[in-house]
Amino acid sequence: MNKRYFRTLSLALIAIIACGFISTLQARTSNSDGDQRDNDYIASAAPHYCIATHNIGKLEFGVSNNGTLGVDYSASGSQDCFTGERVVAMEYPKGSNTRYLYGAAFWIGAVIGRDTLVSVGQDGWRGGVSDFHPQEGEFGKTIWRSTIDPSKPEFVDAISEQDYIAVYTDTFTAGVPGLSNDVIDDHAHTPLWIEITQRSFAWSYSYADDFVLFDYQIKNIGQQRLKRVFLGIYVDADVHAEINQTGAQDDICGFLDSIKADYLPSKCPDKDVVNLAWIADNDGDFDYGLPGTEVPHITGVRIVRAPKDSLEVSFNWWIGNQNAALDFGPQTFEHFRDLSTGGLGTPEGDRNKYAFLGNGEFDYDQVTTADRPAFDSIFLQPPPDRALLMAQGLDTRYLLSFGPFDIEPGQTLPLSFAYVAGEYFHTDPNNINNLPDNPTEYYKGVHFDSLGRNATWAEWIYDNPGVDTDSDGYAGVFYACTVS
Repeated sequence: MNKRYFRTLSLALIAIIACGFISTLQARTSNSDGDQRDNDYIASAAPHYCIATHNIGKLEFGVSNNGTLGVDYSASGSQDCFTGERVVAMEYPKGSNTRYLYGAAFWIGAVIGRDTLVSVGQDGWRGGVSDFHPQEGEFGKTIWRSTIDPSKPEFVDAISEQDYIAVYTDTFTAGVPGLSNDVIDDHAHTPLWIEITQRSFAWSYSYADDFVLFDYQIKNIGQQRLKRVFLGIYVDADVHAEINQTGAQDDICGFLDSIKADYLPSKCPDKDVVNLAWIADNDGDFDYGLPGTEVPHITGVRIVRAPKDSLEVSFNWWIGNQNAALDFGPQTFEHFRDLSTGGLGTPEGDRNKYAFLGNGEFDYDQVTTADRPAFDSIFLQPPPDRALLMAQGLDTRYLLSFGPFDIEPGQTLPLSFAYVAGEYFHTDPNNINNLPDNPTEYYKGVHFDSLGRNATWAEWIYDNPGVDTDSDGYAGVFYACTVS
């Protein structure tokens, strides 16, 4: 007798969650054009900043209404605006007193007329720089919703057990803290004139408690067409236990395109495409010998919905340094860019940021930095006096980006991604001895299966494969595997 194993899920609960998730977002998206609000070019009062905690699942961290994640990039400090409690940067698992994120930020770049402009939730290099701000008073207030208790007012229109909805713009040019100044072209922040509605969702269910889903609606509220728009998520992790404050200098990162679909029988060999940008501590900090110092886990970002199927995706990482000679990130010969800083890593200024957002590069994994071919025809050689050190981990940050899109005045562009965690990337304290000379053996000693599995669940929760959850006549990509 033949059996068919489908990539679609049989659990009715998942289908219900996915259907509710997609249909609610679709309905709100279709109505977004009727909800226009005047945006002051100069702030007339203090923006209503807010940071709130996602802590219903195992992954706990703060989200803010200035286009940032974590605590250190927030404009509202570290006190939850709903509970008054302290917000952690990113703990995994919850309650472990670990830190898996210094800060993450949303970047968006576009061409308006003859100008190349980028707005950022946080620059990531020059402290306190932020172009996104909520409105003042009730217009800028973050909304909390929850499906936990149907008798509570926050149940109405809730999608997850913990929804946060925030709206912010890049339209302010004065009267708010942290507006960027283009240090390369020497001009003040110039808005793209965009309004972002940010929704984030978290669950406590065992199959959904390792990730948080984010849905963005990017609306052109200006009068000009935004051409060749690129969107990006910038991440600076600084992975360490709270008891160990020196852990920022040994992070590694890379890109995971797929993982074995271990839920299928062995006669159906296949992989799930996850397309994850990831970052972790280089060795899990097992060697400190103190309770609570280990950080063996891993986090990453994957896109679960983009405005169109055909995308130019880029993955760039770099290691910033005040000494320009030590500021480095991989660059290809094809897309080499003189950053006008003396370094090859940190993209300062609008034009450099835009170039990174849309360069189409997929940088090699950091641990292979010292193992580059002697005559590499794709990437420039890393500095030989630093390659060994970089391959073992440093203060690394990455940018996952994609595009291009055009956004007409009044039009809204959708984007959804998942911030995902996975357990026990590291299990062997001695595996670090394979770096920098033997990255192949090093990868044999780390484990992506938990991260990859959770990333697959994140996509399933967002949109159940094989089910037409948004009633558009298309059930997505799925297949059947037949075994005897």
